[in-house]
Amino acid sequence: MKATRFHILLLSATLIIICFAPTLRGMVDQWWTDEDMGHGFVVPVVIMWILWRERSRWLVLPTQWTLWGFVLLAAGAMLQLMGALGAGLFASSVAFLITIAGTVLCFGGMPLFRAWTFPFLLALFMLPKLAVVYNQVTLPLQLLATRIAAGVLSIGSINVVREGNILDVAGHRISVVEACSGIRYLLSLGFVAVVFAYLADAKPWMRIALLAASVPVAILANALRVAATGLLPVLDAGAPHAISGWFVFVICLAMLVLARRLFNAAYHRYHA
Repeated sequence: MKATRFHILLLSATLIIICFAPTLRGMVDQWWTDEDMGHGFVVPVVIMWILWRERSRWLVLPTQWTLWGFVLLAAGAMLQLMGALGAGLFASSVAFLITIAGTVLCFGGMPLFRAWTFPFLLALFMLPKLAVVYNQVTLPLQLLATRIAAGVLSIGSINVVREGNILDVAGHRISVVEACSGIRYLLSLGFVAVVFAYLADAKPWMRIALLAASVPVAILANALRVAATGLLPVLDAGAPHAISGWFVFVICLAMLVLARRLFNAAYHRYHA
C-alpha cells in the first residue's frame, strides 16, 4: 500500500512537471540570471531533503482524499492559463505550487497536506520576484541603506555627504544602485533563517521569529557594507566587492545564531 501511494505521487509529480515545463524553465532562467534569486536553486533541494528526512512520519499517514484538492487543481489550471495569456511568470509559478497542493490533497488528504505544510511554505522562497512589489520596495531600501551608511560614517567622524542614493565620502562618490538595495540579503537570509530554525530548534515559533529577525539584520548588514565601500573604494567593484558580500553574509548568519540564543533566553525566562 505504501509503495502504491508512493508510485501514484511520483506519477502525479511527473505529469505536473511536464505540464509546467515552460514555467519551470522560466523560474530556472531567473535563478540563473538574477543574482537576487540565486538561492532558488537550493530551495527545491532542501525541500526534497526535508521530505526524505521526515518520510517515516508522513508515509504512515492514512489516505483521506478531499474534494478541496480538485478545487485547488481547478484554481491552479485557471491561474496557469492566465499566466500563459500574459499574467506573467509569477502567476504561472504560483499556479505550479497550487497544483502540487491540490494533488497532495487529492491523494493524501489533509493529514498529508498538514505534514507537508513547512515544505510548502519554504517553496515560496523559490517564486520569481513580483515586479510590482519589487519596484515598490527597491527604492525605499536603497534610500534606507544610504541613510544608515551615512549615519555610520558620520558617527566615525568621517566626512560624508548624502544626496538621495549617492554618498560622497571625502571626494569618493558611490551610488547605491538596485543591486545594493539589500533585496538579495533579505531573500536569501530569510530562507536560511527559516531552515536554520528548523534544524536547530524544535519550537515552531522560532522559524517565524528568526524570519522576522532576518529583515533588520539584512538591512543593517547591507548598510554596513555600503559604508565600508564608501570608506574603502577598493570594495566598490570586482573580486573585493564579491568577497565583501560573502563576508557580510557570514556575519548575518552569526547574528541569526545570536538572535536565536536571545529568543530562547527570553522564552525560558518568561516560562521560569
